[in-house]
Amino acid sequence: MPFTHVAKYQGQIASAAILGTPTKASYNGIPRVVFSNPEIAAAGLTKVQADEQGISTAAVELDVTQAIARPWTYEREPRGHLGLLADTERGTLIGAWAVAPLSGEWIHQASLAIRAQIPIETLRDQVAQFPTYNEAYQAAMDKLRL
Repeated sequence: MPFTHVAKYQGQIASAAILGTPTKASYNGIPRVVFSNPEIAAAGLTKVQADEQGISTAAVELDVTQAIARPWTYEREPRGHLGLLADTERGTLIGAWAVAPLSGEWIHQASLAIRAQIPIETLRDQVAQFPTYNEAYQAAMDKLRL
């Protein structure tokens, strides 16, 4: 993953090893962002990658303009989509993507959920600040069927 944020992370791993507190690196859930207009962001696995690994999945895609208020408070011609991919056997989020304004900022909620393997039921119990793009995760979780 040739990203600046990954290089910074690897520097932290190397520093810890040099200082005598080695830490195992984990690249699970690292966010990927294209800073376009709108931004394109993703974290974790794609459906194809999950299928190749034999993971049983459930997916949901959400038009954020139809599901939450933030696109309408942010721009005059709102746009955006969010997708989630869950492991149905473990009940955890394993992938997420968004094509929407500022998605590089709000993909981190999914990235953390994937890295920490937070159960879907815990994610569904999250209270998102209104109006924010993060509410899209809650709306998508409500539609996700494991």
